[in-house]
Amino acid sequence: MKMGKKQLGVLALTMVNFAAILNVRNLPLLSTYGMSMITFYIIAALCFFIPTALISAELASAFVEEGGMFTWVNRAIGSKTAFFCEWIGFITTVTALTTTIVCLTTSMALSLGSALSNSRLCVCVAVVGSVWFATFLALRGTQFASRIITVASTIGTLLPIALMVTLGIHWIASGHSASFDLSLRSLWPDFSNFSNVSFLAGVMFAFAGIEMSAYYVKDVQNPSKTYPRAIFCSMLLILGVSLLGSMTIAMVVPAGTIRIEAGVMQSLGIMLGGVHCKWLTPIIGFLMVFGGVAFVFAWIAGPARGIYAVRHTGFLPPFLQKTNAMGIPVAILYYQAAMVTILAILFLLIPSVSLCFWIIDVSASVMMLMHYACLFAAGIILRYKMPHAPRTYRVPLGNFGMIILGSVGLINVLFCIIISFFVPTEMRQTISRSAFAWLLCGVTFLLLCPPFFFIAMRKPHWKT
Repeated sequence: MKMGKKQLGVLALTMVNFAAILNVRNLPLLSTYGMSMITFYIIAALCFFIPTALISAELASAFVEEGGMFTWVNRAIGSKTAFFCEWIGFITTVTALTTTIVCLTTSMALSLGSALSNSRLCVCVAVVGSVWFATFLALRGTQFASRIITVASTIGTLLPIALMVTLGIHWIASGHSASFDLSLRSLWPDFSNFSNVSFLAGVMFAFAGIEMSAYYVKDVQNPSKTYPRAIFCSMLLILGVSLLGSMTIAMVVPAGTIRIEAGVMQSLGIMLGGVHCKWLTPIIGFLMVFGGVAFVFAWIAGPARGIYAVRHTGFLPPFLQKTNAMGIPVAILYYQAAMVTILAILFLLIPSVSLCFWIIDVSASVMMLMHYACLFAAGIILRYKMPHAPRTYRVPLGNFGMIILGSVGLINVLFCIIISFFVPTEMRQTISRSAFAWLLCGVTFLLLCPPFFFIAMRKPHWKT
């Protein structure tokens, strides 16, 4: 695979991470719990985000060859597990792209005052059209995608969130009361209703992707130092912006009326109306669509390169190994877009846009949590299996620190997978527990079948 000149520094890599993780689609989900969202943020940071970031930083600084997660898991556990793990990371892209484009579509429709935000046909057409358009653009190469990601993340994500937070401060300063309880007692989530805790899996998924930039490691200047620095910059930026954005939505929109796929535009519409600037709503909507382009580009290019890198194992069929003149894995990108198209059709079959959105999002959470279980296990195993591998960065407290971080991550992953199958209170009037569980299992099974088939059917000539 051809590579261009190494041009990605700390800033560019930080923006790749920022675009891959922080997207306005996550903020409404996190805002539904009011003040207790702070507790969920802390839990997610301590049990998932920080362990993932620190372990990824160490592994990336030690094993700088192309492949990212596959390389790490392959060295620790074996090629079959590594291939399955890499496939999970790749196929989760399909769900992330689908839900992101749904958010962009509904947000744009709301910004224009259109009833199309509840139209299943509109959502389906928007998802299919957007993902194929982004796929064709991604074929132009890494540097082209990196430039778009940096500009789009700044203009389309940071700017709208900054405006939303500023308007939120003005909203409260103008005498409006917050839409949730601000007492310290409300910081503790209501764990008496166990189904509400299923949102924790969604919170974890909102912070997934910090290791994704490892796929770009061969395009990075001095990766053993640049990558860990970018990880820490990304972590601080993402946590800070996420908390401010979610708190603003929660202050303005009552929890019972927040639409998890369009909550940002709900809050902005209310606040812009309060300052007599309603005319800005469609402009912000267009900016958010532009910001979504960054997310789509980050997730289309990275995981596709990761799954392409495993072709030498013999698990990847020849039809998925085709590249263009720039070395971009075109067949994988087309397969990815085709799977997004299939998921988009679900919006025509399931009677509620919000319900379909939630099922796809939770399916993504379950798969991504399985993916991270492999990462945490690899971090621990490689400390003992390859103790002398040069590590420019090491997690604190030596082997003990790695065991603590990895174990906390593994326990958290198992817990979150279990609670993912509980229907949130907000969805109970739309679907029963059993129907939700069956739909979730069906979508997840559909997406996870191919790697088992490829492993069973592999031929010697598949290996390149």
